[in-house]
Amino acid sequence: TRVVLSGQSAGGAGAWKFAAAKPELWSALNPICMPAPASIAPRLAGLNVWVVGWAGDGEHGNDAVVAALKVQAAKAPAVVPSVHLGASVRYTRYDKAPGPPDPLYRSMLNHASYDLIYRDPRLWEWAFA
Repeated sequence: TRVVLSGQSAGGAGAWKFAAAKPELWSALNPICMPAPASIAPRLAGLNVWVVGWAGDGEHGNDAVVAALKVQAAKAPAVVPSVHLGASVRYTRYDKAPGPPDPLYRSMLNHASYDLIYRDPRLWEWAFA
């Protein structure tokens, strides 16, 4: 059984935190539009992670946590249970994404990256491989 944890925006924050608290529950993590501190990476060692953001994230983006996750993935076979062996870390940073469809949130242009990544068949191939 493969259980993938994904979340957008505040849901992405929850996904990062829940995955770090209980990494053994998940086969993969897909946080969208919500950066996390690089210090979270050791708790996610060996977990398949596909981070999604957009170019406007700037200094508060995901570059640092993705780099830290890649370091942990390289060490993973020595430090995590065999269920997580062969972990991969991916990062998609869109140059432009739509805003949420709700008119109340139209000012949040580029924050609906979920619309793009959830339509990408590569995400599903990766998640359930």
